[in-house]
Amino acid sequence: MDAISFQLEHHKDNYMKTIMVKLICTIVTVFLITPNYGKERTGQRDPWLGWHRPVDANAFVTTKGNNHDSVLFVDHELEYPYHLIISHTPQFAHLWRTKKFSWTSDDWELVSDQYKIGKHYEYDDGVKVDGTYYIYEEGKVYTFSGPLEKASGKWKMAGTFPNKQCDDIGVYYEDGLFHIFGEHGHFPHGPDGTSLAHFTSKTGLGDWEMVNPKAVDPNPNGGNTYGVGDATIAKIQGIYYVFCDRESKGNPYKVTAWRSDSLSEPFQFLGLAITPRSNEVDDWDNYRIQDADIAFIPELKRFVMTCNMMDKDGNPGGNFSGSGLKGSATRVIGVFYSDKKLRGIGK
Repeated sequence: MDAISFQLEHHKDNYMKTIMVKLICTIVTVFLITPNYGKERTGQRDPWLGWHRPVDANAFVTTKGNNHDSVLFVDHELEYPYHLIISHTPQFAHLWRTKKFSWTSDDWELVSDQYKIGKHYEYDDGVKVDGTYYIYEEGKVYTFSGPLEKASGKWKMAGTFPNKQCDDIGVYYEDGLFHIFGEHGHFPHGPDGTSLAHFTSKTGLGDWEMVNPKAVDPNPNGGNTYGVGDATIAKIQGIYYVFCDRESKGNPYKVTAWRSDSLSEPFQFLGLAITPRSNEVDDWDNYRIQDADIAFIPELKRFVMTCNMMDKDGNPGGNFSGSGLKGSATRVIGVFYSDKKLRGIGK
């Protein structure tokens, strides 16, 4: 090979190597910047995926029949900072209160087991803003200003929300705006949405504006493999977290975690946060866990979630007659603690 031919071949090889390096760099860059909204976040495990039962049998109460869909209010300006509304039947809910948080009803006072809000089997979520309580269910917004202990039978149906587009919601209030995240789209295998839609309102009572029909999207490639619903929202160390139910055909509810740097941006899937003990037979949560409600508890330096736990095998069972449950099924509220502790109030 003469010198000229050698130089040409040498330049050709260098040119091809340069092209390959640029191509690899382009592929890596695209991979790194492509949104990962519906896929599990990789890398370091997010600390708010870690939750545990404070005791093995973590049911709040097991002697009050069908208990589900709890709403936890925390207000440290009150004599009783903690109030827990537990859905029961369309006629009545249960109201509990305590001065010091505990996972068990033994340390709470039952204010009323005939607590009247509306005529609903369950209540989605609630929030307290400027002395007024707001509770959301089935497209209706109920309000009451004053102590919860005096509200039974006095709640006013004061507004609405678009439950045909955003149902089984979680509500969050910040900077003068009410945010709701709820079921959107048709999931053929259960009472869920194929995504969580995000709406906002200045009053919390109406004039809702759609922000994103797929703020939480478990089916980023389309279809309806997963159903989601029953969100609860928290801002933790500047990051927004949504915890919500997720199920698929043949796979009962589990609580999943999602995060975003902004309420106006889509949430990224982190993974499973709380799961039933499906391989065991003697617990209250052997079948499914759902309907989480989150709050920060200063004396514990932790977040807690109250969840609806369902079992179907009748072990440990109990008196659930007249509850509307079928066979040996039971439903109780279970309390879960975050693994991670915080010094402040979590904001």
